Amino acid sequence: MMKQISRRRVLTGLLAGGFTGLFSPRRAFSQNTGLNTEAVAQLRQRLGPKLIEPRLPWADLGADSAVPNILKNPWALAGQAGGTQSTGMAGAWRAQACGYAVRATQAEDVATAVDVARKHQLRLVVKGMGGDYYGRSSGPSDALLVWTRGLDEITVHDNFRAHGAPASVPDVRAITVSAGNAWLHAYQAATQADLYVQGGGCTTVGACGGFTQGGGFGSYSKRFGSGAAGVLQLEVVTADGKLRTVNAYQEPDLFWALRGGGGGTFGIVIRQTLLAHPIPHLDGSISGFIEARDEAALEDLVDAYLALVYESMLTPDWGEGVFIEPGSRRLQMMVSFVDMESAEAEAVWRPLLSYLGSRPDAFDVQVRFRSVPFVQKWQPAEDAVSWDRRPDAPGGQYWWKGNQIEVGAYWGGYQGRGIPLVRLAGQERRSLARAFVQASRTSFLLFQTNKGLAGISPEAGKRQRTTSMHPAVLDDAGYVTLANWVQYRYPGIAGHEPDEVLAKAQRQDVDVAMAAIRAVTPGGTSYVNEGNFFEPDWKKEFWGPNYSRLLAVKQHYDPGNLFRVHHGVGSDL
Repeated sequence: MMKQISRRRVLTGLLAGGFTGLFSPRRAFSQNTGLNTEAVAQLRQRLGPKLIEPRLPWADLGADSAVPNILKNPWALAGQAGGTQSTGMAGAWRAQACGYAVRATQAEDVATAVDVARKHQLRLVVKGMGGDYYGRSSGPSDALLVWTRGLDEITVHDNFRAHGAPASVPDVRAITVSAGNAWLHAYQAATQADLYVQGGGCTTVGACGGFTQGGGFGSYSKRFGSGAAGVLQLEVVTADGKLRTVNAYQEPDLFWALRGGGGGTFGIVIRQTLLAHPIPHLDGSISGFIEARDEAALEDLVDAYLALVYESMLTPDWGEGVFIEPGSRRLQMMVSFVDMESAEAEAVWRPLLSYLGSRPDAFDVQVRFRSVPFVQKWQPAEDAVSWDRRPDAPGGQYWWKGNQIEVGAYWGGYQGRGIPLVRLAGQERRSLARAFVQASRTSFLLFQTNKGLAGISPEAGKRQRTTSMHPAVLDDAGYVTLANWVQYRYPGIAGHEPDEVLAKAQRQDVDVAMAAIRAVTPGGTSYVNEGNFFEPDWKKEFWGPNYSRLLAVKQHYDPGNLFRVHHGVGSDL
């Protein structure tokens, strides 16, 4: 039995998913300032009104005008072909509007775009929600955008078996999402069926695109695995224009590559089917902060927190983490736990809380433990969301307040680093705590345990090992993100331009911060969706021993290197 849910479009087609596609400067594209006219004529003949000319949402912003709320709303940005959540990164990229866009509503539209792009050697860009930190969902005037927001169907399967699977393979419960769905839509459909699928923590991330293709982590990845590990089947348009259904039994090499090898690299995914789990009973969180009196106390605090992580929190019950704002001495909470009453979670934290309580002159502790029925997770309280009840927001479409700081971000610097489990033991931990504090003097620092899979459940670990993600992630206790940025800055818009001198200084500050982290994490790796745009050793950092096999798959299915993204497999050829 299966149920289909066709999502109603709101705010000029808000529903969007999928991911990115940037390109390498080595590509032998024509240097004209607009899209090939013959190609445009063919696209218009075959697609009619589905061929559109995108614009930047902020193109008409006046020099003296205030930034309107619509540009602070990620759902509204995703609902425009030229919209991106970030507006650029210092020395790396700036948001642009492609010359033309294919407003795809069916697989045939995507295949048409791919056919024409291949024949005319067009630059291809793929955009769903437009949330890529690398700017891969943005492109210049001589690029063709494939915009997937119109692919918005969700199917709930009570009994799913992958195409070509032998009869001995048992049916499972699953959910198929399309390239126009965000994780919010997938979560809400799953909850209605008393199910859960592992996706991203941010409600507007695309549920069928670069998140899972690059790996993808959610709050409970230690229990359920990465987003890539939960994919059972994909429908993808490859460079030859064919729509292929791939899984562990049909074209298994491509299936493997699409689960961790990076978005926008092997084809354009139209829809994918995700393993569904029985819905958990309780959803828990720890909010608030712990403030240290001075730098020495802050180092003690970070060391004590890392000890708690090492001893008690590397289990399938815990996720998310803590952050420190630049120069602050506050360790701010965004910890999550699952299927535990708040009192149970507080008991796990008792060693840390007792230690802090024994030093009242050194620490101010303001933390709150809370658990609610899991079915309420996607029906949050009034104070938990940003956009659901604003006049310019669509009904039911909300965005976590904690993610608001990323909307309209112009990044000075953005980098990430996996933290190997061995660095949390003994004296290694003290060195790591010192490095965390040092890094947080010049950069925002976020440490999330769910973005490392040490402590993963055995069942999820087995699935994880079938992905093409860097295998080192299974030995990582968590992941550190470092970033500096300004909000609501728009390159090329008079009066709203980013301060490039400031942005360059921010990038340098992140470089300094990451140097401190790297010094105490030899052998550490990174993550393709949240790594360093300028990473010189990106093949090793993102995929390690899997890169050579990924390249072989790439060259088999895309011999002309049509799909090319920044630091994607084969992008340097």
